Amino acid sequence: MTEVLDMRVVDELLSLCDDGDPELLLDLIKLFLDDGPAKVAAVVQGLATQDFDMMERAVHALKGSSGNLGAKHLQTVCEHMQQTTRAHQLEESRQLTARLQTEFGRARQALEALCRKYS
Repeated sequence: MTEVLDMRVVDELLSLCDDGDPELLLDLIKLFLDDGPAKVAAVVQGLATQDFDMMERAVHALKGSSGNLGAKHLQTVCEHMQQTTRAHQLEESRQLTARLQTEFGRARQALEALCRKYS
């Protein structure tokens, strides 16, 4: 989990919770797990139609939510993808889309494990 998530971010979120209640953390994870797949799907759809604006909006949102939860590798891929989509670099965006899907899956697994730990 620690290779996927920056646990300092998780610990900071937990420190914001009253009496050690992880409700804030669990709510943020739930939002990520609920919204993330649609963002990834928008990137894939945008790639298929070469809609760089759609892709950029989706990775921008995903970058923010992954950063908020400490999913550092996913956040980095999103940052790189924002650059390639803004520059309309199709091949680079295609390669990064595959990495995005992989890193999203890894982040999802780690965050689901956190949910089980704190539920």
